[in-house]
Amino acid sequence: MENERDARGRDRMGERTLAVLVDMLARPGPAAVQSISELAAHNGVDPSTLTRLGKRLGFNGFAPLQDVFRRHVSATQPFYSSRVSELVAHQGTSSVTSVLQQLAQNECQKILAAASSLDEKKVGEAVTQLIKAKHVYVMGLRGTYSVSQFFGTFLSTLRESVTVLGGPGFPIASELARIKNEDLLVAISYRPYTRTVVKAVELIKAEGTSVLSLTDAGSAIELAPHEGTTIAVDQPYYFDSALAQFFAAEAILMAVARRLGPKAMLTIQRREAFNKALDIEIS
Repeated sequence: MENERDARGRDRMGERTLAVLVDMLARPGPAAVQSISELAAHNGVDPSTLTRLGKRLGFNGFAPLQDVFRRHVSATQPFYSSRVSELVAHQGTSSVTSVLQQLAQNECQKILAAASSLDEKKVGEAVTQLIKAKHVYVMGLRGTYSVSQFFGTFLSTLRESVTVLGGPGFPIASELARIKNEDLLVAISYRPYTRTVVKAVELIKAEGTSVLSLTDAGSAIELAPHEGTTIAVDQPYYFDSALAQFFAAEAILMAVARRLGPKAMLTIQRREAFNKALDIEIS
């Protein structure tokens, strides 16, 4: 750090940027799992300061720098303990109202960051995959099962032949064996990745079937262009940080609905007719 400070006779990095780096080194767990907006708020700087820090250290931005911390933490510290450590450390120091307001502000910042980072071209490619596939299988396990259930349920109102994998009583191997070349596997996993989902993606790719992955940047299930499409949301996913991932799923569903147009309406109306006949819903 002294070399960085004294190079060329001037403070190349800047005191505030250097202070952020010192903080990240002192708290590698939070540095690995918190979003750029959370880390910036903790240090009292703008998120752009962290972006400049990453570039000053030779990375393309903040995300590659954070990956260094994530790899370190994954090898030395449990993810979930790291994620919760900050919450436990600050218990009792803030009122419930201020905690809720801070959480709301953080989530809003993450959604805005996700919205600006989504690649419109890749979203279009994902929509094409979702519409052209004969059958769509959606797979997200453990913590991301809720995202897969949300995505698969609403996708099935827009098009036919959608199955959410990993439900009770359905062996994963038997479910994966049903996927054919003309189908599509939507794989959902965020760091730390579920091994079964990673292996499933590898097996399905090996059979020449297309994959759409909803994951984070530099993911274990990131896809090459000839293998499918990856929609990356580079935000930590956990119980206190999930809206950005659901937002990405919503954005894709909205794009599917718009592309299908009247055809989507026919599918929805048919579903509504069955709901009414079975008296399922209460207004």
